[in-house]
Amino acid sequence: MTNVKENIKDNIVRIIAEYLDKEESEISPSANFNDYGLDSLDIMELAMQIQDELDCKFELSQEITNVEKLVELIESQN
Repeated sequence: MTNVKENIKDNIVRIIAEYLDKEESEISPSANFNDYGLDSLDIMELAMQIQDELDCKFELSQEITNVEKLVELIESQN
């Protein structure tokens, strides 16, 4: 994994962990967002926060179900 990709992943994990009031180590990049009890509104709120903090833009779709897929999306759209 490239440093940029790793940095994006680490930042997304941190943002989700803070949102859920969990430790970063409790967030698996391959786990489904639903596994953490995140609904579509939570995911939209997190997406806006991620875009703000990482200074990027992306279009979410229903296929984006975990951190790994979100990292790939951000890389492909920025």
